Amino acid sequence: MKIRNVLVIYKKSAYEIHVLEHKNPLFREMDSKKESIEERRLRLSHELHYETVKEVKRVLEEKEVPYKAVYRSAKIDVKPYNLIVSVGGDGTFLEAARRVHRQAILGVNSDPGHSVGSFCAAGRGQFGKLLDSVLKRHWVARKINRLELRVNGKVLPYRVLNDILFCHRNPAAMSRYWIRVGKLREEHRNSGLWVSTAAGSTGAIKSAGGRVLPWESRQIQYWPRELYKWHGWHYRLTGGLLKEGQKLVIGSMIREGSLYLDGPHLSTRFSYGDTLEISNSPFPLNIILPKHR
Repeated sequence: MKIRNVLVIYKKSAYEIHVLEHKNPLFREMDSKKESIEERRLRLSHELHYETVKEVKRVLEEKEVPYKAVYRSAKIDVKPYNLIVSVGGDGTFLEAARRVHRQAILGVNSDPGHSVGSFCAAGRGQFGKLLDSVLKRHWVARKINRLELRVNGKVLPYRVLNDILFCHRNPAAMSRYWIRVGKLREEHRNSGLWVSTAAGSTGAIKSAGGRVLPWESRQIQYWPRELYKWHGWHYRLTGGLLKEGQKLVIGSMIREGSLYLDGPHLSTRFSYGDTLEISNSPFPLNIILPKHR
């Protein structure tokens, strides 16, 4: 792969946010000699994270690869870049991937001891070797399926890599919706509905009772959460896999519904009468992953 320009997207650490910036009163004053166990853990993770950010920058400079580094919250046009590098964990990777269209993306886990990095091809100290392989074209980016969402007939500008959660904005309130798979349609009352890609099948949907799928699978999986059972009512759409080319359609029956896309940071209102059609996106994500994934 010929790398023309690299965009490095990295997170702020929890220590940076809660201690250095917000001066959270739960943590000690900065000039105190005492350090709590939790603060020490956050500080060490913070140091490892920024050592990894420095490592990524240093390697790119040594290889004379043009790059720009930004926080993951920055608004930036990714079109000029043909390789995106995320530094953090899966949360940072998902936020970076949301912007990617056809470019390749590579994840670097900055603190493997405490950060989940299922999407990350490298950890701290491994980026240089991996970049050499990329530059020598000794790698093949894997195409991982994403989901396309249509709300009331309009395609949303986000392609979902991991999962979608539909539920009431208040987690203590009941979610109500109708769901259609093929010709079968029924009404659900529960605490929400998970829909995931194969890549997202090891996450929340697995905890809810779903199946783990091979990453290359294009099957869409859905799983209702805590279905409410009342006298004489029998559910048929209790979770499973869609057939190839099949779409999942849901309709909101609550005023304060929300769709959460790839985690808690991106959501959109999904109110009474709104409909959502979920299908495979024609634009899979090109991920550089280790061979064992």
